[in-house]
Amino acid sequence: MIRVPPALRRLPLLAACALALSLADAPKPHFTLGVLRADGLMIPFASYDGDWSVPWPTSLRNVTLPISLRDVEPKWWGAAGPDAAWTAVLQDGRKQALQLLGLRQTRVFCTSRLGVQTDHIGAPASPEDPTVAKDGLAIAGDAALLPIERVAKSSPDWGAMTREIAKKFEQAEDAAADNFTNWKHPYKAAQRRTYPIQLEALYRSNEQTKRGAWRVSYVEAVRTFPARPEDKGCGLITYASGWVLERDGHEPKIALHARVAYCDRNEVAFMQPFGRIVVQDEVYWVYQVSSWSDEAYAVARVRPAGVDPVVVTMGGRDCKAEGRR
Repeated sequence: MIRVPPALRRLPLLAACALALSLADAPKPHFTLGVLRADGLMIPFASYDGDWSVPWPTSLRNVTLPISLRDVEPKWWGAAGPDAAWTAVLQDGRKQALQLLGLRQTRVFCTSRLGVQTDHIGAPASPEDPTVAKDGLAIAGDAALLPIERVAKSSPDWGAMTREIAKKFEQAEDAAADNFTNWKHPYKAAQRRTYPIQLEALYRSNEQTKRGAWRVSYVEAVRTFPARPEDKGCGLITYASGWVLERDGHEPKIALHARVAYCDRNEVAFMQPFGRIVVQDEVYWVYQVSSWSDEAYAVARVRPAGVDPVVVTMGGRDCKAEGRR
């Protein structure tokens, strides 16, 4: 039975039925996504054909490597297929056609990955970066990448969000501080509260789907403590990150995860948002999460009730983690 949406009931019956049939028969989008590095290497990491999958190999162990692009197994290209054209959407919003030049193996930390060399030319690699910087997202197929706003520190929303997450930050901080077996945080909870919370990143989008209108934010915030003599000049911090979902008439849903670290921020993960995709009335954020020792590429389904990762592909990890696999 075909259900006609209420908005269509004002139409003549035949016209409404015809439109409903066309909506029901509309083909599902098919596309494949890849991260695009500044050195022009593209690494496919997710595919969509009604369901999400990871067809491109994430490890080269027990994999017969193709010699050329023509030798790549068609299934590796995912839903877009081997003959699809690729487009780069750069971090500043510019789009450019990508020409695939050939296959190239590379090391991401200590992980061997197979990528596709393109004609994209970005900025030279910086020795301060743990891996090659990402210039944007590569897309093959029928997907439109929408922007994710990077809220400026000068925005009034910056201070408002800092106040909004304060309670959840402290709860996450307390949980992180109590998560050690042979170590106690040198600052008790009451002492920790005397140091300010500083927002460091605020990414945001406003959404409108059949579930209504709501706002999605991703935050990264830090609390810094003075270095003690035993800290050798690098004091403790609390670093927290997570999602804030806001909808009129409802309390904001705030989910933060915190960890206690030193000021070098080793193993603290940061988000690099690439953009968002709306498909079949679902909103998906596409992003990288990286630290000084690993990086992953992810797609998360965002709804007013919560955020669920649907794809998390490990891009690479440090040598110790690789050795434990």
